[in-house]
Amino acid sequence: MKTELEYYDIYPKVVCTQKEARITIKPLGSHVAFAGGKRYRVRIVPMNETLLGVDGAPYPVAEAQLQEGCLCFSWHFLTEQQYMVVVLEGEEGTWKKRCELRVYALRPDFFALRPYMGDMHSHTDRSDGKEGPEIVAANYRRAGFDFLAVTDHGLYEPSLEAIQAYEGLDLSFRLFCGEEVHPPKNHCHTIHFGGSYSVNQIFREEPQRYEKEVGEIAAGLGEMDSAYRQEYASLLWVYREIKKAGGLAVMVHPCWIQEEAYHMHMGMYRRLLSDKPFDAIELTGGQTLEENQLQVSLWQQMREEGNAVPIVGSSDSHGTVNAEWFEISKMIVLAGDCSKDSLIEAVKQRRVAVLEQYKGEKLPRLYGENRTVEFVLFLLDEYMPLHDALCFEEGRLMKEYACGDKEAGKMLQKIGRRTDALAEKYWA
Repeated sequence: MKTELEYYDIYPKVVCTQKEARITIKPLGSHVAFAGGKRYRVRIVPMNETLLGVDGAPYPVAEAQLQEGCLCFSWHFLTEQQYMVVVLEGEEGTWKKRCELRVYALRPDFFALRPYMGDMHSHTDRSDGKEGPEIVAANYRRAGFDFLAVTDHGLYEPSLEAIQAYEGLDLSFRLFCGEEVHPPKNHCHTIHFGGSYSVNQIFREEPQRYEKEVGEIAAGLGEMDSAYRQEYASLLWVYREIKKAGGLAVMVHPCWIQEEAYHMHMGMYRRLLSDKPFDAIELTGGQTLEENQLQVSLWQQMREEGNAVPIVGSSDSHGTVNAEWFEISKMIVLAGDCSKDSLIEAVKQRRVAVLEQYKGEKLPRLYGENRTVEFVLFLLDEYMPLHDALCFEEGRLMKEYACGDKEAGKMLQKIGRRTDALAEKYWA
């Protein structure tokens, strides 16, 4: 966590462009206390509207009042962007810079949203992961996640186990149903997030229905490369069934190198990006840099050709303890709340920033729409470290509770909503 967050609290951090905001700067410790006998001002620097090359054009300054040890000032941040708030201490002609803090102004549509970090693709020991569903969920919360779907291979039930492990606790952290869908005679996988029933179960219980309907889809496809015609028809069936269940259909790891070749025929990959029958593509996942960057490159190329598609970032984690892929890829979703429907809507509206960060790298790569990415970069620096510190303690207690500690459950009832309260504090 950077020094400014340890020394000062500024709130709200996120303000609306439509109205004046009352800003408070609180010193966190006697070593940075504001002195009662001194004057304070704040210089407001709109970071997207630099005046560095304009002679004699100073940034605006507001007077700050000392109230119960805190500095307070009012300002109308008129345009959507990040602002540097420079605290000045002294007198006329002798003003000295005390500290630099930041706030972000948003237009009303984005101001109504909140950030939620999540993963829609994870595995447990019910398929080929390492830990039980309840432990996977706890470790995700400890790592700062706001929502998770367990999506074991061919299995819907483990996601229900994770949800049931924490039923009755009032937590901000949300767990959702999910599965990784493995259609018969189809090498390509799909993540099913949030739907009300299992698609994999249809393959087991109604195989004739699946075969018949896929055959009908294939017959109506018209001209298409025979190398992937049947597979493409199968995927169309899967996407339609997931949507029928009320879920989100995510095309996953198309450039995963498996048995010496990419997971998906590149001709079919391009066709899917052009036709967009799915809801979103897993842009980066628990893969090598080579595999993820090939997916990113083709996504960017198809955008240039007019085929923009919604994206998600998921880890495809198969372990959460000293695990190779856990947290390499994730996303921050800007949604009205952390409900299934709000998250799905946000993904479809492309209000997602995908984060990709390999071990040893100081900062993540971000992908998404520029407006979202610019705001999320601010959040990663100014808000998420504080958010993650609260999540760590909740996740630790969740694991203890799942392992039978009833006192941990009582503590979770007291602190399980702290991240919601934190967001309300920092949004004006």
